[in-house]
Amino acid sequence: MGFQVGPRRSNVWDDVKAIDEIIKDTNFARTLKNEREFENLFMSTLDARKKEIKGKIHSQLDKDTSVRSVTMFGKRHRPDLTINEDGIAIEIKFLSNRLDGLKQAIGQSIIYRVRYRFVINLLVIDEQNKEVYAKACNDEEKDLEDICLELSKDMNIFTYLVPAFTIDRGMKKVLAWNDVDSGE
Repeated sequence: MGFQVGPRRSNVWDDVKAIDEIIKDTNFARTLKNEREFENLFMSTLDARKKEIKGKIHSQLDKDTSVRSVTMFGKRHRPDLTINEDGIAIEIKFLSNRLDGLKQAIGQSIIYRVRYRFVINLLVIDEQNKEVYAKACNDEEKDLEDICLELSKDMNIFTYLVPAFTIDRGMKKVLAWNDVDSGE
């Protein structure tokens, strides 16, 4: 068993770039309280902009589609959203009390690569972790940034950190630690 081949010159790659733009355009500074609400928000955003996406959106919330899971170690792992049945897996984590969702997202994304060509990790940072996000904006999370860049280049796993709060001056609206914009 290996990873799906994910060439960066296809309709699926075009969808990765479209979702990159959608993430950067979306306002995640909302009063939402949990991961499911952010999943709903992003699913609604993708649905509203589905003309920009060539593939079919599959969601756990949509009764007309199903999200393909990956079975590993006797457990079924299922992304929150996908584009096509083997195209792009999207995992959304709301990082609130503990930041363990970061570790989970990285682990899950590697598992998803077995069945999907590309994986997008969308990490929504709660206001109680505003200081952590501010440090990341100031290049104080260099090790995490390096890991995310390597996952992007070597494994087609693209990570985005977005704040669920109003950003302060000098903060970035989105931290996109990946090479989607590299022109490949």
